[in-house]
Amino acid sequence: MEMNEEKVISLIKEDSWMMDILKSAKSLNLPDWWIYAGFVRSKIWDTLHNFNERTPIPDIDVIYFDPANMDEAEEKLLEEKLKALPRLPLLFFFLFNRRYP
Repeated sequence: MEMNEEKVISLIKEDSWMMDILKSAKSLNLPDWWIYAGFVRSKIWDTLHNFNERTPIPDIDVIYFDPANMDEAEEKLLEEKLKALPRLPLLFFFLFNRRYP
């Protein structure tokens, strides 16, 4: 199976679990945010190896850059808000304001 950007995007859009995570991260309205690569890498790995079950991911790292707000307490509040979203039970998140762009 050939894997290109279009195929990866399609795989993610077809995966309701991944889309829930992306929508939840988006709901925080963070500037310049992204989810670290393991989230996508595991999906590609599972697809290429025809795995029927998702490879477990130990955590999901949501990274953003907000130079206007470098307060670590605010970062922790946002992380707790993400962890508390009802559509994301039993997931372990880390949320970081990347201080060094």
